[in-house]
Parts: sequence; structure tokens; C-alpha cells
Amino acid sequence: MSEAQSPKKKFNLNLVQVLDLGCGILNQAFIKQPANKAKALLKELKGGKRVSLGALTLSNKSEAGDVVDSLEVPLSLELDYTEFKGPGFNHPAFDAALRAMLNQIAQTLRAKKDLNILTNQETGGALVHQPGVIRIGEQHNVMVIAIEPGKKEDIILRLMFVDPDQYESLRKDDGESGTEA
Repeated sequence: MSEAQSPKKKFNLNLVQVLDLGCGILNQAFIKQPANKAKALLKELKGGKRVSLGALTLSNKSEAGDVVDSLEVPLSLELDYTEFKGPGFNHPAFDAALRAMLNQIAQTLRAKKDLNILTNQETGGALVHQPGVIRIGEQHNVMVIAIEPGKKEDIILRLMFVDPDQYESLRKDDGESGTEA
């Protein structure tokens, strides 16, 4: 069936709402869970597995506020830690970085400040630049989250460690910034 025969419905994705929901799910999946369950989930992610987080229901509403149509979109989680610096990427390091990032996002949302969302016009993805910064010994690491459309009409939350050397404040750190892991 061609696209002309099967028109795709357009839904507006509110990135702030998706981010808020995603952060709540991450909080439940890693911080509120017993450590053994959070470690098992991290092990799956470290193994390159995409983990299902459930589904979002996107709705189009009429001007009166009635739901005209809706679409259920699978939501999943991936981890990219290829730019993690130093030895020993483990649960305590991941947990500290995740908590720092979630805290940064929560503070920004509460203050109703700009989330510094960088969008990729080609993929439709968005990087939320609210970094979770940790320090292990003398080495910094930085975690951010991206919201990306998947290939099968799904949404992927991708936790990523990015190169800490791109942050000038971390290169000339006096030992005061970041969370010690």
C-alpha cells in the first residue's frame, strides 16, 4: 500500500512532556527499585539491549478539547557509554550520573527555565543538554539524555555519556564541581 493510500496521521510530540514522563520512568526503574533490579536492568543496557519502557498515548484534540484520534507509541531505553572515561563503568557510577542528570532536569523544569534542547532536523531527535556530571578520582564523566524517533514508529530514550573534555569548566576544574561517585 502506498503512502497516498494510507496517509499517516500527524501528532505533535511535546518534548517537555515526553522528557518529564521519561525522567519519571527512569526514576522508577533505577532509583526507586531495589539495587539488584536496577543492576540487572543496567546489565541489559550495557549489553547493547534496547529495553521496553511501555507505551505513550499521543492524542489529537479538537478545539473543544475532545480527543479526535490517538496513537499508542512504544517507548524504549538505550544506553551509550562509549565515551565514558576511565576504568570501571559500573552501577555506582551509572547511578550517580543518572541521579545528577535527573536532578539537573528536575531543577530546570521546576524553575521553568530553558531545557537547552538541541534538535536534529534530519532524524527528528532531540538532545536535552542538562548534563549529569560526576567525578571518579580525577576523572569527570557527563551523562545526557536524547529523545529520538525509532524506525518503527517508536520513541527511544537514549542515555549517553559524552566526552567531558568538551566542557571547559571541567578541564580546569578546581575540584568543586560534579558529584563524587
